[in-house]
Amino acid sequence: MSGPLHGKAIIVTGAAGGMGRAHALRLAGLGADVAVFDVDLDIARRWNEELTAASVVDEIRARGVRGIAIQVDLTDAAATQAAVEQVVGRWEHIDVLVNNAGGAVTPYERSTPTTTSDHDARRVVEANLITTVNCCRAAAPHLRRPGASIVNIATGGVDTEVPGAHLALYAASKAAVVRYTRSLALELGPAGIRANTVAPGFIETARIRALASSRPALGDDVATRTIPLRRNGNEADVSAVVEFLAGDLSAYVTGECIRVNGGMHLSPPG
Repeated sequence: MSGPLHGKAIIVTGAAGGMGRAHALRLAGLGADVAVFDVDLDIARRWNEELTAASVVDEIRARGVRGIAIQVDLTDAAATQAAVEQVVGRWEHIDVLVNNAGGAVTPYERSTPTTTSDHDARRVVEANLITTVNCCRAAAPHLRRPGASIVNIATGGVDTEVPGAHLALYAASKAAVVRYTRSLALELGPAGIRANTVAPGFIETARIRALASSRPALGDDVATRTIPLRRNGNEADVSAVVEFLAGDLSAYVTGECIRVNGGMHLSPPG
């Protein structure tokens, strides 16, 4: 298979469902070999996503490229190292690392700054910041020099407060990812390796649609009230920017945070 990413070896974390799956399939469709890392390789079915093959890795292979699926807890540094080495053992190097794993993994109703428990605080920081750090540390020695790219996924919450001050530690952990990525760009830049962040706004994945009834901040009316483009985003909106940062068109872009939120950060929450 040919394509603008032909011959590139890419790891996408949290790629067994949702936005991660969308990133993996888009990059595979552009010719890249894609390794799927996820703590639950059956997560797409659990959120009733419609797969076009038996699994996400089968969807990747159906695009004429190589695919690997590795079930791994990325909060475990040793397990992350082993997973990365498994990919390198197959494909010799890594060209792109997309750190998509994470999310607002703790209960919404107790996610304000003063109601977040110690357990929830540790869990959300580990899921979002520590997984990113573990993957970057494990992958860095194997990134092809020059030309490799790291794409870390943040959230629109790094700019905009959620009504009621919910998801506070989630936003804080993703803000840490943005800051970490800037330092990563500074450290790896001399080797020709780029590092950037994508900050999605309200993106309608199967999981978000299922949670919308219990999380008022995710409802459809949010778009009509607060987003200049007057719609929530979709997975393709974000994957298009991941594609840009993974490929050669962004060869002189590093240390940036690209907002994919329809202009949400320009308007205060209503």
